[in-house]
Amino acid sequence: MLGNKNTYVRIGWTLLRTLEGFGIALGAALLIGILAGLIKKIQIVLRPLMIVFKSAPTAAFVFLFFVLFTGKNAPIAVVVLLAFPILYEAVIAGFNNIPQEIEDSLRVDSNGRTLGVLRVKIPIAMPYFMVGLASSFALSLKTEIMAEIITGSTNPGLGTAIYAYRIIDASDLTPIFAIALIAIIIILIVDLLGFLVKKYFQRYM
Repeated sequence: MLGNKNTYVRIGWTLLRTLEGFGIALGAALLIGILAGLIKKIQIVLRPLMIVFKSAPTAAFVFLFFVLFTGKNAPIAVVVLLAFPILYEAVIAGFNNIPQEIEDSLRVDSNGRTLGVLRVKIPIAMPYFMVGLASSFALSLKTEIMAEIITGSTNPGLGTAIYAYRIIDASDLTPIFAIALIAIIIILIVDLLGFLVKKYFQRYM
């Protein structure tokens, strides 16, 4: 498998779709999370929605998005749905852990609300956000592969290859095992990088 260039094409497509979904979730989480961190009422309104997103079975959303977005885009939509609550709550955790004395000082000494947010609040919240980012990317990759296996109709990918080999010859598990092993190794590498990032930023929390 490692000597076949198609394997690397599959890896590339899986990573690309993961990054696409994760990027959308990242942008939405930063925008909504910063607003919610500054305006507590938004946190209260969004809390039930975040609970629903986190508690609902991921596989159920795969089938739902398969109908709504077609099989090609369903895995990306599932990654967005999975990563967004984690990233959003990481941003919120950063804002909620700003010491009260700093909040009080900003109300008195800041030359403007925007200046205080950009120069003080966001840098303080950043370690919490980076820990959430590191925690959610490997999970997003696992979800992408799972969604590819379930839908089986996306562009070439690791999960799509597993699905295809099951259809071609369900009795021959050798290629399925090989691709699954490659996927596990990639996820372990991503997990290791995420662990190192978390360990670094946890020092500043």
